[in-house]
Amino acid sequence: MDPVHVLDDKELAERIGQARMDPNKEELDDVVSAITRARNPGIRTPSIKRLVPILNSVRTECITQRIHGPTLEECWANLGWLSTIRLAFQLRSMVSRMRSITSPTAGSLGTGICRSLWLEEYYGVPAKASPAVISSIVNFWHNLVNFRREASKTVEQHKAACAGPTTPEASLAFTHTDLAPRNIILEEATSNLWLIDWDKAGYYPRCFEYAGMRNFRIPSHWGWFGELRWKLFCWIAAGWYEKERIMLREIHRKAGRFPAARRFNIKAGVTPSQKKVDD
Repeated sequence: MDPVHVLDDKELAERIGQARMDPNKEELDDVVSAITRARNPGIRTPSIKRLVPILNSVRTECITQRIHGPTLEECWANLGWLSTIRLAFQLRSMVSRMRSITSPTAGSLGTGICRSLWLEEYYGVPAKASPAVISSIVNFWHNLVNFRREASKTVEQHKAACAGPTTPEASLAFTHTDLAPRNIILEEATSNLWLIDWDKAGYYPRCFEYAGMRNFRIPSHWGWFGELRWKLFCWIAAGWYEKERIMLREIHRKAGRFPAARRFNIKAGVTPSQKKVDD
């Protein structure tokens, strides 16, 4: 029977709470570290007011400052060209300050775990991976044809598949990775932009920011004019990485379609993994 009809209010509230996708302690530590780091160079992100442990639960709620205003997703259709360009340069300034914060290793600021959508895969990227490891894994998925071909490769062929087309960046930049319009608030009182939802933030290749800004379904009420302005907005704010965006979208699709394909490359000792590969 449907629990809505048999549980009282307290029991139903507890059931809903258990079903919510809230961060575990490690994820919460990463979020807190990202928000704290972002605020130091003056990036507008809501401050953390309280961390509240939930009774009878392993969850902890992160209570942040409330910013009064709509998200860009809500108000975008009503903005014109001048507002688009003005706000784009606001965000460009914040992204530039974030990119000035660099690291020799990838991943979140607290644990070093790679939480970016573009690195999600079955075997996982090791925590605090080097730029060379990130590049080699991206190259592997870009060059993947099918599972059967991976099983028959020699070690040299596995190495060649991870050698290009991307090359390691000298350092990795502090990146939000999910600056979709739902995560950007236009403050009513000041017309300033505020960035929220830092769950996936960390140190990653610079193209990840642009790819994240383009990774959402365009609302139908935006129309072609709104879509065109958003492309301009992304270009001004994060730079032009269209070729890289298309590549990242494709490797994300491949990682979902052939989840175990990298096992042969890992066993050949070419790319490392977070999860152990069975013999």
